[in-house]
Amino acid sequence: MRLDRQSLDFAETLRAQTSFDALWRVFNDHLRGHGVSHVIYAQTPAVRSRTISQEMLYRSTFPAGFTHRYAEEGMIDHDPRAIHCATGGEEPIYWDRPGNRIETDPGTREVMQLCSDFGVNFGLTLPLAGASPLNRSGAGLCFAADTSGEAADILAASGDSICATTRLFHALAQTPAIAPGSVPLSLRERECLLWSATGLRNKEIAFRLSISEKTVEHHMASAMTKMHALNRTHAVARALIFGLIVP
Repeated sequence: MRLDRQSLDFAETLRAQTSFDALWRVFNDHLRGHGVSHVIYAQTPAVRSRTISQEMLYRSTFPAGFTHRYAEEGMIDHDPRAIHCATGGEEPIYWDRPGNRIETDPGTREVMQLCSDFGVNFGLTLPLAGASPLNRSGAGLCFAADTSGEAADILAASGDSICATTRLFHALAQTPAIAPGSVPLSLRERECLLWSATGLRNKEIAFRLSISEKTVEHHMASAMTKMHALNRTHAVARALIFGLIVP
């Protein structure tokens, strides 16, 4: 695909961002100009012991009511488009093409009904290659369209640009300078996770950072909560998989 001057200029603007929040804002602003009304960007470990909703980290601009039911209440676990990304699928899925709407269980039908209720029927799901093979990522991109014809027009005019922009966003979001900001960990929380990754115990971490052992415990507990981790080891593993700490 040949990129025009405007696309190249935007790519440089995206690369100039120095935080995840700034990158996310510029990315979404650009996509809105190309017919994308809402985005959900999610990452999950390639090897999971729990459901997608329990394991994933995500950002979303979908309506709060939709996001709560879809992500927080676990409806995403029945969405074949999300499963496609989480299990290593590589090709985009276009939401309104019958061959890609695999309604195999009542939960899947509920997902489709939820999308209909919120008017998010047209768009595409794009699997994204992670910086690590242990990471599975993807983006759900909803089109500002009320009919399949309008969705087709958006794809024809901007489909390549939408996909290229999303892949560039993801590549930048995975870099050591940006990735830590995808989860709002404090500096101390990241430091505790990093030293824990080296094998240090709380007492030893406390000595390294000149803080109390209780404070280390507090930071580790807070980090575990933010990352939906089951325990300290799980928190460190997730931080490494998602690039939140760099050894």
